Amino acid sequence: MKSVFKISLLAGLLILLPSITFSQTSTNSNNRKKMKIMVTGHKGFIGGHFVKTFADRYEIVGYDLKDGDDILDYDKLKERMKGCEVVVHEAAIPAPVPGKTYEDYIQTNVMGTFNILKAAHENGVKRVVYASSTTVYGIEGGIPFSYPIVEGQMFVSQYLKADDLSCRDIDLSYHTSKVMAEQMVAWYGLNKKIQTIALRYGPTEHVNLGSHVSILNVLQATRLAVDSPKEFWYEAFSIVDEDVDYIDISKAREMLGYKPEPATYPKDKVVATFEDRLKLDKHE
Repeated sequence: MKSVFKISLLAGLLILLPSITFSQTSTNSNNRKKMKIMVTGHKGFIGGHFVKTFADRYEIVGYDLKDGDDILDYDKLKERMKGCEVVVHEAAIPAPVPGKTYEDYIQTNVMGTFNILKAAHENGVKRVVYASSTTVYGIEGGIPFSYPIVEGQMFVSQYLKADDLSCRDIDLSYHTSKVMAEQMVAWYGLNKKIQTIALRYGPTEHVNLGSHVSILNVLQATRLAVDSPKEFWYEAFSIVDEDVDYIDISKAREMLGYKPEPATYPKDKVVATFEDRLKLDKHE
């Protein structure tokens, strides 16, 4: 009788074993540890939307000047970044702002980005996603930028002359600061082997010189850059809406899987059309 009991008990355990194993696996999957990322400028427009949208997806460490967290304070920045796998760097003077000086742009946008990259390298951060801008192509009022646009084309300083420009100091200051900062992103990616991605966002939620991108498409591209399993030893991607036909987004489609959703903008969100860019050509 004891032998029969033992055989019956063993058979019962064998029947239950698959369901027990499945249950444990499901629990572990549901409790998977979130990726820890730092978001600079997390109370700004893009950073704030990113945190609100992906708060459940990542363990987010915010760093924003509104909280007294300055990206120019290197020691504080480095300490707060410890343990992060990815940094999404959104903190910046985000546009040509009246009253800002060239020095302001260099300090915040250039030296601030340098601090981010240096701290990331020293903390062993896996990847830095940098919020660049289509301003690197010269898409600002008074700059007759070259088009159609692809990521590898020359910067405006390499083909324009001083007499070609009719822009304000702040327009060129913002443009130059983003170009300089992105070149440091490239240096750290290529030289220090930190994975770096520059997302060249178009004007967000408005139209300037025919370029634009919705906040939903910005968030999609940023999430893809954070999560991509591929290795990027510095790659730059144009991130605009699908109907901005003079900017090629095929690289972002192919390498990141970017699939922009359609977007429309009311008249009060149109700063300038592409026709306004055409008026800058000397022959017109």
